[in-house]
Amino acid sequence: MIVTRHEIIRAEKLARLNLPESKVEEFSTRLSKVFSWIDQLKEVDVTGVRPLVNPLMDFVDRTPMRKDVVHQTNTVSDVLSNAPDKDHDFFLVPKVVE
Repeated sequence: MIVTRHEIIRAEKLARLNLPESKVEEFSTRLSKVFSWIDQLKEVDVTGVRPLVNPLMDFVDRTPMRKDVVHQTNTVSDVLSNAPDKDHDFFLVPKVVE
């Protein structure tokens, strides 16, 4: 598939980009190459190949995963114990914006 200059300019406007004129041809060439690679992938025979739903799907079947157990690790008092200045349950920081 050939990506034309007109299509690059249209995509540029739709995406609200501001490409320099010198880059339009470069992007046209590069996108044309990407689409030609995609066309090559479409030619690959994938009959009999299971779709990949999850990269770990075979791993999970063979290896038991740990239980997902909720536990409290950081309490407000623990976190604020290292704060240089605090007010109730909040950190106090110097004003940054004037």
